[in-house]
Amino acid sequence: MSIHKSIRVERPPEISFRVFVEAIGEWWPKGPSFNGKLLADMVIEKRIGGRFFERYADGTEYEIGRITAFQPPSLLGFTWRAPSWEQTTQVEIRFTAEGAGTRVELEHSGWDQSQNISETKKEYEGGWDFVLGQYQSRADLSPD
Repeated sequence: MSIHKSIRVERPPEISFRVFVEAIGEWWPKGPSFNGKLLADMVIEKRIGGRFFERYADGTEYEIGRITAFQPPSLLGFTWRAPSWEQTTQVEIRFTAEGAGTRVELEHSGWDQSQNISETKKEYEGGWDFVLGQYQSRADLSPD
């Protein structure tokens, strides 16, 4: 019971991966977050065990998860937990060369752990479409 998404980015894997990880604060959708606070930045600490977190305009932070796989430029994995969830889910993103561009494949799994989170899976289906669209627009504009 996973969410699967796939997009193509018109940049090689090295750039596609770098934009996803290092520029996430530039392309991740801004506005009110899970808790209604205004999102100022998203941060991925570039190492296994590093944090994936939101930073708000008031300076507070919320840790969404931890980095579980970090293999530039091909694989990024992290746990994901919304504030209302007791369980964490897992996200894995693969970056594969496809011609002059990159195939970016996302899998978000772990939805079957509890009724609480499985009910929100449909929201995340559309949410990931929006997030990946924002990423794709930014990555396609990134200089080499």
